[in-house]
Amino acid sequence: MDRKSATLDTENTPPVKSRKELTRRQFLTYVLAGTGAFMATTIFAPLVTFAVDPLRREGGTGGLSATTWRVSDFNTNLPTHVSFTEHVDDAWNSHDTPNDVYVIIKDNKLMIMSHVCTHLGCHVNGSYSDAAHKVSAQPSYNGGKDWFHCPCHNSMYNIYGVNTPTSPAPRPLDLYEYQIINGYVHVGKTIQRTDAAWDYNPNPSIS
Repeated sequence: MDRKSATLDTENTPPVKSRKELTRRQFLTYVLAGTGAFMATTIFAPLVTFAVDPLRREGGTGGLSATTWRVSDFNTNLPTHVSFTEHVDDAWNSHDTPNDVYVIIKDNKLMIMSHVCTHLGCHVNGSYSDAAHKVSAQPSYNGGKDWFHCPCHNSMYNIYGVNTPTSPAPRPLDLYEYQIINGYVHVGKTIQRTDAAWDYNPNPSIS
């Protein structure tokens, strides 16, 4: 091969591509992958926020509902029937709902008792109507031994919400957690009690 032929062959040989140079297919792959990641982030980021929002809201509010009650509204003799507006954070729904409870003082603590019978969830009735310490007596139950009565299946409870041995109710009425803030009672979540530990009350002392 003469020198002229060698020169022509060199000129006609295609240049070798650099390893850093992208092919058309690689470029399209990267573009599509980036677009897909951006779209996924745009779609799923709001869903993640939506999913964790109930946890964030619950932690922020502390789950307490304000009331107009003061400790002086209650006594150690009989439960007082009072109402309040309960703030409920239920999954993704946040709303206010009316509620009523019975409150008595025992061992220097409030016992805020749920009105819900522990048998099948009916509304129990008290033997007395106590509004601002004006007590009007009604017939008490079981010869005066019991104070609460469930009209659905005749479950009975004493003044501390403890179910009688013959009642269908399997355990005492639930208690509510509470805090005293600026002199007013704030109500939290319910606490289940057992017959063996009916006087269990983890709430703070009132004085």
